[in-house]
Amino acid sequence: MTDSEKLNKLLETVVQMQGRFDKIDERLDKMDERFDKMDERLDKMDNRLEVMEVKQNKMHEQLTELQLSQKLFELNTNKKLARLQDGLDTVEEILKMNELIPQ
Repeated sequence: MTDSEKLNKLLETVVQMQGRFDKIDERLDKMDERFDKMDERLDKMDNRLEVMEVKQNKMHEQLTELQLSQKLFELNTNKKLARLQDGLDTVEEILKMNELIPQ
């Protein structure tokens, strides 16, 4: 085999390799496009999750506030019921003292 033939054979091999590399580049470009689309979708999901997190934090604050209000309501109600019971006990004692109800 002459040098010219060896050079032609080598040139053919390089051309074949270049063709394969071009196909690989095309496939990688398609993969890049798909990854870009996936990144866009993931960014949208990330934004949605951030909004949900803000809403969840707001709801948590509201729930805590509601629990506090409910506890205050219970305390106030218990105090008022105790005062009412004291008043009823007083009325009952006065009625007993005046013999308006049996002892």
